Amino acid sequence: MYGSSGLLFAPSGSVLFIEGDCASTAYLIVRGRVELFIVRAGRKQVVAERQAGDIFGEVALVDEGPRAISAISADDCELLVVTREQISTRIAEADPVLRLCLGILLERLRGTVSSASDAFAVPSAWADHFVAAREILSLDVQLHRAIERNELELFFQPIVRLATRQLAGLEVLLRWHHPQRGLLQPCDFIPLAEASGVITAVTTYCLQKVARQFPSLMAAGLSNAGAVEPLFVSVNVSAADLHQDRFASRAVSILCSAGVDPRHVKLEVTESVLIKDAERCVRTLDQCRDHGLQIAIDDFGTGYSSLNYLNTLPMDILKIDRTFAGSLMSDTAGRKIIGAVVSLGAELDLTVVAEGVEEEAQADMLTAMGCELGQGFLFGRPRNLLETLRLIRRWRANVPDLVEEWPEARRA
Repeated sequence: MYGSSGLLFAPSGSVLFIEGDCASTAYLIVRGRVELFIVRAGRKQVVAERQAGDIFGEVALVDEGPRAISAISADDCELLVVTREQISTRIAEADPVLRLCLGILLERLRGTVSSASDAFAVPSAWADHFVAAREILSLDVQLHRAIERNELELFFQPIVRLATRQLAGLEVLLRWHHPQRGLLQPCDFIPLAEASGVITAVTTYCLQKVARQFPSLMAAGLSNAGAVEPLFVSVNVSAADLHQDRFASRAVSILCSAGVDPRHVKLEVTESVLIKDAERCVRTLDQCRDHGLQIAIDDFGTGYSSLNYLNTLPMDILKIDRTFAGSLMSDTAGRKIIGAVVSLGAELDLTVVAEGVEEEAQADMLTAMGCELGQGFLFGRPRNLLETLRLIRRWRANVPDLVEEWPEARRA
């Protein structure tokens, strides 16, 4: 059966294909062992074995003729299914897994390699793809197990109203309690999760946990004297999420099933998601807004920035990248850029958030510029649910009290 990662799970003894079948599918073994056999005079004769890291059935990608042998899983196996269509449509996208498969196929047809492990000996670029693919596939399996074992934890970072220092919302950030490597930051696993496609399962997991935990955050915020309106939470989504059919309706269903009003949830996307299939992304974001979700453009000013897309993209919030706040006190050009973005936000009726606020002087200058919201270590580092609830309950609309209770908020 197929998992959400696109991997095929084949329990020990599963027949993968039979001699004589016509098919155009090859397989890369991620985990386990496969036997290749023929049946003659009613007796099974094993002709080869394939281990994790090997590709088999690859001739079908070339001639689509009848299978010359049969294949059965000798252990519980996880297999990556590779089709002719996948290779023809995705090979140009530098997908390391598919490049690995095609590379091994080409080299084997030339007679220079017999298995994936031999790819290291081939004097070509395929060895690099083998390393990248092995890392991605390994992480793919580990992340799915992490979801099943509840190893991923939500952390929350405060977003405040700069003029009053009142708590406005929280950005959701993931941490992975890896059984061998300890606590991993998003930069340690999110890029590979996006490359492998498992990011969509991670996003679903994140939304489900937000739906369960948000009522507690909301209750703490409403009971706090410093909060003047319900809190919001911001959740990061990827291009892969926006390319999914019915992503908007599924996300809203997850939230509403837990009693969470979608209007209190903001989806953060980076500018880079617009580079590929912008039309589809815009369509999905329109659907999200139709359901009440708000859209924030994260890391604004560092990627695909274009006044043209600002005019066409459905969005409600601009988040100025932290690099600009870092140069705010010493760089005149940086101040002018922030001022221009704040003015642009006002003209387009967009809320502007400055990330990376670490010093009181930065917050004061941003307030004077008219920037509405701020986020950074000055107001708090990302914290787990329990510590975040404590922070909200102790929050007051003045920073000295907050810093006294949470002195590490001062540290960069």
